[in-house]
Amino acid sequence: TILRVHLKKGVANVLENCDIMADQIRAVDNKRLLKRVGKLPDNLIKQVQENIKIVLDFD
Repeated sequence: TILRVHLKKGVANVLENCDIMADQIRAVDNKRLLKRVGKLPDNLIKQVQENIKIVLDFD
């Protein structure tokens, strides 16, 4: 759906299937970011960006 981008187990080193929720954008203090889990493939980054543009009604 537009609100979610599904990640399968192993993509970007995630340990189980999960979703990126484009409708739940939050500010997070950098101090809370402990370590990098992984890197999203370019195609998923583009999909997340497009979904956020739709959710926020940007063109």
